[in-house]
Formats: sequence, structure tokens, C-alpha cells
Amino acid sequence: MTSNQFFIKSLPGGMEQFFLAGEEHHHLFRVARVKAGDFIWLTDGQGHRLQAEVIKIEKDKTWLRPCLTIKENLKTNIILGLSLIKPAAFELVIQKATELGVTEIQPLIAARSQNFNRTKLEAKKGRWEKIVREALKQAKGAVLPVINFPVSLKAGLNNDPEALKFYLDEESEWRFRDILLKPAPEEVTLLVGPEGGWTTEEKEMLNKARYIGLNLGGRVLRAETAAISALALISHFWNW
Repeated sequence: MTSNQFFIKSLPGGMEQFFLAGEEHHHLFRVARVKAGDFIWLTDGQGHRLQAEVIKIEKDKTWLRPCLTIKENLKTNIILGLSLIKPAAFELVIQKATELGVTEIQPLIAARSQNFNRTKLEAKKGRWEKIVREALKQAKGAVLPVINFPVSLKAGLNNDPEALKFYLDEESEWRFRDILLKPAPEEVTLLVGPEGGWTTEEKEMLNKARYIGLNLGGRVLRAETAAISALALISHFWNW
């Protein structure tokens, strides 16, 4: 039964036995309790997955035999710009974003964002990276999102006039569903605002940078609900 996935810095190139050591070996042996004869998945986080058979488990390493290598091909590169909302909600969004195939996460400091000093943000970034790693393992994906350090909304804008760029706006006349039946783009950027939404000035800035405001329907959604809903729609129509 293939029920676990682990990280490895680089996948072996041939079919010779190799070993898994360090933290991932510890998790395999002590937490997942994988045994010799089981099959596991490994990923380098760069789009590749390897199925391997567990040959032998030693105190400090697990010996594996390569069986099958596959590449995860996501049709659309999804970049999520997520305002700093309440910590638990932010962590929920980045976890689900990873499961849904987001390739890059840019935390944003908006006018109504949660306020953290740089030291706290550095600590949080380390925690966020662990969350997305665990989420990718659980989802058995192969593309590990890059998490950038938080920047201001202005600094985080993509100013390419040809890029496909959206921001969630409950007051917009444009419905999110209206864009989903178009052919899958190579890349899309989605920005999600903080609790309380974007300010008028921020919307003007986004519109000037050629971001399109979209709404998700008739109800007012929490920031985390809106983010996950929008990402699920993008992935369903354009990636899966």
C-alpha cells in the first residue's frame, strides 16, 4: 500500500538502491511506522515524484529501491498574494493553497492587515514553510510552493500589463465564474485582501496596475473562505 510521501533533496537518477536519512527517515520510522516491503512516495518539491519500495530500515537510515518516477504537470502556474490575516486563518489558507496546486505565495501587508514586527514575521515564515511541506506530503503533490517574505501591497504588485491578474472584491460587478470557462492560462495571480477588505485607495492602486476585481457571489465571505473557494475554482477549471 502506497500511503506516505517524504521529501528528498534530489531523486536518484537510476534504479540502484539508495537511502533516506535525517528528519524524513525519523518520520518514516518513528511516526509513520513504515515497514520493509511497504511502498512509499518521495518528492523533490520541484515537480517530480518517485515511488520506492522499502528494502531495509536501520537506526539512522532507510534503504529504498526505485520503482516508478512521474512528473506532475500543472497547466497553470498559480501565484497567491495573501494579505496578513489572523494567524490561524492565514495558516489554513496556505495549507489548502498547497493542496490545491499553488506554486508561489506572497504574503502582503495591506492597510487592514494584521500587524507584526519583522522578528515575528521571520519566525512565522519558518512556520509557514513547515506547514506547506506537510501539506504537500499529505496531498502527494510534487510542486512545493515558494513562500516569500511579506511585503507591502505596492511592492508585491505585478506591473506587467499583459499578465492575468485578479483580486477578490465583493463589490465588483464581475463574477469569478465568468473568467473560468476561458482556456487555461500559463500563469495567473490572485490577490486576497484582509478582514475588512481593500481600502478605496488600494482598489485604485490595483486597478491602475491592471488587476481585475472579481466577486464570488451573493454572500460576504471570510477572507480565508474566499481565498480557498477561489483557488479551488481555479484549480478545478484550469489545472485538474
